Amino acid sequence: MLPFRYLYNSAEQQSNATSLAWTTSGDGSFSSTTVLNPIYTPGANDLIAGTVTLTLTAQSAAPCVEASDAMVLTISGQATANAGVDATICEGSTYTMIATATNATAIVWTTSGTGTFTDATIEDAVYTPSQNDIDDGSVILTMTVISASPCNNAVDQMILGISRQAVVYAGIDATICEGSTYELTGATTSNATSLLWTTSGDGSFSSTTALNPVYTPGVADIAAGSAVLTLTSLSAVPCGVASDNMVLTISEQAIAFAGNDATICEGSAYSLSDATATNAASIYWTTSGTGSFNNPTLENPVYTPSQNDILDGFVNLSMTVNSDPPCGGDNDLMVLSISRTANVYAGANATICEGSDITLSGATAVNATSIVWTTSGDGSFNNAGIIHPVYTPGISDITRGQLPLH
Repeated sequence: MLPFRYLYNSAEQQSNATSLAWTTSGDGSFSSTTVLNPIYTPGANDLIAGTVTLTLTAQSAAPCVEASDAMVLTISGQATANAGVDATICEGSTYTMIATATNATAIVWTTSGTGTFTDATIEDAVYTPSQNDIDDGSVILTMTVISASPCNNAVDQMILGISRQAVVYAGIDATICEGSTYELTGATTSNATSLLWTTSGDGSFSSTTALNPVYTPGVADIAAGSAVLTLTSLSAVPCGVASDNMVLTISEQAIAFAGNDATICEGSAYSLSDATATNAASIYWTTSGTGSFNNPTLENPVYTPSQNDILDGFVNLSMTVNSDPPCGGDNDLMVLSISRTANVYAGANATICEGSDITLSGATAVNATSIVWTTSGDGSFNNAGIIHPVYTPGISDITRGQLPLH
């Protein structure tokens, strides 16, 4: 507080004095104690007390007595204002002022923005920023402290910075097929000072600090069938961390194996027991022929060839498997060959004269892959491997008189 000096003017309030003397009830001082209009400077105790009595004593000419008079000097304290140091809060928060005011008869808080004080007349007023304050990023808060008259008012200001809270969105959950990568194009963020992508699995990002990187699933991701991808964003101090995640589902590609090619005999059915369908959401068997499956949606159905299949001698059996979306389907086929049963006829019984040969011209063979003639006797064929050989009876044959040939 600056020294307060009081000039007392009593030029018209004294007369007939031979001398003057000023005294104080406090600890202040006069510029001169013997002049009529001195300057009084209050002392420290005067300031603390707030008032001091100043007495003027005048001596009269003898035989008159002295005369005295007193006045009370009231000392108003000069108000001081300290609005506090500049501060920063996060949007959505309020701020309690850390301010001090001395010698105040009243306090008034005002703002350069459009926010509000819960009570603008107290030191520790609470300020709630408006949306405009938040958008502007800062606001000036002014403390005005009213002094008692005749002192001047005191004013101080502080700047309240308002940081924005980061907001992140990792994107909607998605599904890819194994072997594919996923670009995180749906991710968004605002008010972020930095970004970081992390995964719950063993895949990798093309960049962990870019907003829309490409994620490549790892072996463990594919085996698990999914991975949680998390986007974390830092805000400007003192706002907190923001994070969001999305689930990337990884569908496995279906693989079809119809089994090895096989051969059956006509009249038989075939069990496709070595067929496999890996990661299949559904299975369906088809045939190039006109036979039938006992259930074409099984992994290992039984196929019964039709007569047309038997006549054709083979049929293609195709397995088609569908994957869970977005993976595509797969198919494979096996060739089922159908062998015909051989049917032979040695011919009608016949009689020859001893010494003669017989040509077996009445014999027939259908679906035969080879022919072998045999005899129950001791004769011989000119070629036992052809359909119509010549048979020459032996001595035993002639002696018996008959023999079967087959």
